[in-house]
Amino acid sequence: MKGMESKKKLWMGFGIFMAAMLIMTFVSRIIYVSKMPRIRWSYFTAASIQNSFSSEGTVEAVNAQAVTGMEGLLVKKVCVAAGEQIETGTVLYEVDLEDLEMQLSLLEAEERVWQAQIQAEKKDAATEAARAAEDYNIMAAQLDRKIAEETVLLEQAEEDMNTHMFRIPQEDAPDEVWIAWADERTRIDREIKDRQRAIEEAGYEKEKVLKEAARSMEDAQSVRNQVEGAYSASFSSVGQVQAREHKIETWKELIEQEGRVAAEQEGTVLEVMLQAGTRMGEGAVMCYADTQSSLVFRTVVSQEDKSMVHTGDRVHLSFPGSSEEVDEVIDSIVQENGSYTVTIWLEKGVAQGRTEGVMEVVSTSEIYDFVISKQALHNDGDMNYIYVVEEKNGILGTELCVRKLQVRLLDGNEDKAAVMDDLLESDMKVVVESDGELGNGAAVMEF
Repeated sequence: MKGMESKKKLWMGFGIFMAAMLIMTFVSRIIYVSKMPRIRWSYFTAASIQNSFSSEGTVEAVNAQAVTGMEGLLVKKVCVAAGEQIETGTVLYEVDLEDLEMQLSLLEAEERVWQAQIQAEKKDAATEAARAAEDYNIMAAQLDRKIAEETVLLEQAEEDMNTHMFRIPQEDAPDEVWIAWADERTRIDREIKDRQRAIEEAGYEKEKVLKEAARSMEDAQSVRNQVEGAYSASFSSVGQVQAREHKIETWKELIEQEGRVAAEQEGTVLEVMLQAGTRMGEGAVMCYADTQSSLVFRTVVSQEDKSMVHTGDRVHLSFPGSSEEVDEVIDSIVQENGSYTVTIWLEKGVAQGRTEGVMEVVSTSEIYDFVISKQALHNDGDMNYIYVVEEKNGILGTELCVRKLQVRLLDGNEDKAAVMDDLLESDMKVVVESDGELGNGAAVMEF
């Protein structure tokens, strides 16, 4: 009876112990889980980055219209003088038509030479690329032929060995017969090994030679791509090429107008800066006031913001105290004492009666492959990094953890950041929010 009670107490104690262990395990897991940082994550997106800034400026009345000269052309006749009233279409000056035609022919010849140079360089680059590809194919064929020849000799030697093994001497054959048979087998065996070695060496040689030939082919193709890209439309739309093409088009139109340049609107001539018998230089050659007051917006931007504005860019203008808002084009940017003065000629009727304005600029970047929330990007002073979510085996079985990954910042604003690294993949889960401090390899839970 006492034995039964003792066993009962023993089992009861064991049950209490197991229950305590279960409770402790449960409590420890609750504590473990409670200490886990909770996170939110998102995938990378492919997107552009927008940066913006605003700059306050002044609205000024300017009643002068500049007439830009055609550099290099010979002035035949000046048709107006300072103080003269002009109408829309009034001839301001004439250029020498014969000189204009000659200058145009020289300019078109220059354009043809340039085009010929493009074609020659493209042809040379294409020839080199084709030659490199041809050399690669020839080398590959030669090495394949060498390997094939050695393979035939190897197969012949193996066949000779099979035949020789069938010709084994009789057991009672003289020693010299056995010796001769063994020597022949040794010779054939050596030949087989020599052929195998030759095939192996030929394979190594093929790999080495073709790698060098492939590199030469890639280099030649790279040069070809560079040449093709250098003369692409994006390249030819700027610089000297653009200036020449624009000048040819303008001069052709001027020939159709018989060399006459007319006023685009009515007004009063204020200043004439050219004279007959001289060639025009750069800049304005004449200015006149229009019949209605013209307005110009000017503002000063810093060196930092200068990278976001360029002549010809369209920007947004608003005027304090007015609901009027317009989009206008930047006419000029002039550097002055470390900053830049931006000038915008306003359309007629815009900002009437206003003395102040605000220019708003929005710059949109190219599309980046890996864009994240700015909250997901961290910096410790030496590098930028993010945390990506992964899985690992832990106390709770399969757990979520974070891995610290260094990245390079390409672009960013207050909300987004474009990053780059060779290890990045589009399906990575990037931590964008955490209620606790994260560390490399730390276990986490999702909100």
